[in-house]
Amino acid sequence: AGEGFDAAIDSHLKLGCKARGAIVCSHDPSDKGDPKAVCLRHGSVVLDVQEKIGMDVNDGCDWATAYAIENDADLFIWDCDGMGISLRRQVSEAFDGKKIDFRMYNGSNSPEWPTDIYEPIRGEDQTFDPRKARTNEETFKNKRAQFCWILRDKFYRTYRAVEHGEYNDPDELISISSRIENIEKLRSETCRIPRKHNGAGFIQIMGKPEMQSKFGIKSPNMFDALVMSQEVPDVADIIVSVMPPDVKWLRA
Repeated sequence: AGEGFDAAIDSHLKLGCKARGAIVCSHDPSDKGDPKAVCLRHGSVVLDVQEKIGMDVNDGCDWATAYAIENDADLFIWDCDGMGISLRRQVSEAFDGKKIDFRMYNGSNSPEWPTDIYEPIRGEDQTFDPRKARTNEETFKNKRAQFCWILRDKFYRTYRAVEHGEYNDPDELISISSRIENIEKLRSETCRIPRKHNGAGFIQIMGKPEMQSKFGIKSPNMFDALVMSQEVPDVADIIVSVMPPDVKWLRA
């Protein structure tokens, strides 16, 4: 909801928290017809979301990888469900010799951590009924729906923390920097993504073609980059990146 997004604007400053943890850069590629987007987050703080118009998919990839290098990202993520599938070699070459892990994001894949229990937020008291517990693979249609819901839950927890003073682990909240130049468009994209009815009871998000045909919603590239930014790097990769070469055997 809009009030959830608004509560998250600079919430780390409102709540006295600091940006900490991994720096993740995510990229939503496209052809010349749609904007490309990048998102940069440091821990729970979304520092920046940008979009570019008019570049082809390869120029857009160069822009995104250069942005990740400039901002010392620990992890670079890009969407490979569409044309992004062809960018792996280009991304690999861009980060050759750099301490940046990279990973393709496929939202149509099965949910991550499939056998873990998803604990939904239920009502204002955020109570959870274990008798109704379901795993991630029993809750979400695919990874895209799961990561949209991860983001949704973070916005809700942040709203409860900012507006009602409820304590939540700061790492489970989200803060949107007020310095983001196109923050109003990001807000618009984030607060209008429709859920799709699923006859089997899974949580499912409406696909881009259906959003366009039914509601006239254009491809929400900034939102998609924000969703992908919820990926986290492997702990071992972060440890190794800061170790001197002679002790990297500890990775094993």
